[in-house]
Amino acid sequence: MKTQAAVPTRVLDLVLIGDGEDIAALTAIARHAGALVFRSAPTATNDGRQRVILRLHLHHR
Repeated sequence: MKTQAAVPTRVLDLVLIGDGEDIAALTAIARHAGALVFRSAPTATNDGRQRVILRLHLHHR
């Protein structure tokens, strides 16, 4: 019986700064791709934009 080695995974912490619509769109893309592990609560910046941190699992093939 053949077994396959596990696909190595890497974790990437991505900081997004922008308006809420752009951050929501990028979060949805990561979620639908199955890469989203964690999303922080938005924090406001001094210029009115939002900052969130996305933790992504990257699967290399």
